[in-house]
Amino acid sequence: MSNPRTFIDEALESVSSGEDFVQAMADIYSHTAVREILSHYPEWIANIITIIDYDTELQMEGLDFRTYDKEIRALRSIGINSEATELSLLSSESTDEEISQCYEKLALNNDYDAFWLAVYEYAEENLKNIRDNAE
Repeated sequence: MSNPRTFIDEALESVSSGEDFVQAMADIYSHTAVREILSHYPEWIANIITIIDYDTELQMEGLDFRTYDKEIRALRSIGINSEATELSLLSSESTDEEISQCYEKLALNNDYDAFWLAVYEYAEENLKNIRDNAE
């Protein structure tokens, strides 16, 4: 049995840019059931959704006393290595001071536009690969 069409399928067919695709993926919060079948999509889509979740969590709650392995993997795949390196220093054993120092260094806090531009370019590259393979 195949999976029903989702907002991700619609975005893959209709968006014209990486930025539009990333913006469309922000609808994940309106389509939470899609998370259950996210593994059926290419990893790059899950990476983008991971980054959207990371940004949302950071904006709403700040950094937490935990490891950020999933986010680090996604950031490295996208090529945002400085952010990944900063997050790799955190754990459940981190101190308030370490969390604060890390938070101050994050690209999302220092160069938000450049951070998201890297995500948009990543999406654009992957969309281009899909289009090229479809021709």
